[in-house]
Amino acid sequence: MFPFTIILKLVLHKTTNNKKLFSKSKENILFLNMDEKMMYHKFENWAKNQQIPLNDLFPTIKKNDVFHIDLSINNSTVKTFDEFNNPTYFKQKIAEIQQKKPTKIIAGGYLEKRALYTSDIYNSADKNSTEKRNIHLGVDFWLPKKTPVHAILNGTVVCAVHQKSLKGYGGFIILKHTIESLDFYTLYGHLSEKSVSKYLINEKIKKGDKIGELGNYSENGEWVPHLHFQIMLSLLDYKNDFPGVALESEILTWKNICPNPNMILKIDALN
Repeated sequence: MFPFTIILKLVLHKTTNNKKLFSKSKENILFLNMDEKMMYHKFENWAKNQQIPLNDLFPTIKKNDVFHIDLSINNSTVKTFDEFNNPTYFKQKIAEIQQKKPTKIIAGGYLEKRALYTSDIYNSADKNSTEKRNIHLGVDFWLPKKTPVHAILNGTVVCAVHQKSLKGYGGFIILKHTIESLDFYTLYGHLSEKSVSKYLINEKIKKGDKIGELGNYSENGEWVPHLHFQIMLSLLDYKNDFPGVALESEILTWKNICPNPNMILKIDALN
């Protein structure tokens, strides 16, 4: 159920791999109204009193600080199309940074405009548009394969899927959290296939439980291993999926549906 009210028309389109995207045209414009703003502000007010340490998310890593990596289009780490899509090169760059910053987790990415998303699954739903979904809606934590990922809050499994699409999530899990009158969701992407196969929908997860492990290149959507962590205030109409990147033209809508994860992590390097 969509908990917000959208004025004018909200249209959901399916792409070739059954992903649904917002469509925006002269006739279909996404407006935010007071209901949506109230939902965002309700989460914002709750988050003000939260500070979830990284050690809760990655207890085996024993690190609570971050080195921010910039992967936006004009970054200086991976500069070309070929570098972005060469996993050996990309992995080596991450390793070089980690060697220089051994006490920190390499992370970043919220609302970054990136050139990484070259697969057709990131095309606009509007066939007349060449726009790509390239605005990143979560935070990426670049850690080795098999790194355990743990629940930061009590929750309920609403999605546990292994996507096989190129540059998709691989294994990913969505948990629903209900705290007093506040409902929201957290998404954990690029896990191993084994991590997600054990879950049943509506299964209860306790804070501190191991959710799964980061997947390797062949099972995580063909990415250098990392966790994509995202917060959503609604699942909209999505079943067994949810966008991790959005069209730049729709950023004002998506940033209200997917607030900054650092609102609850409060990591200075990610501000």
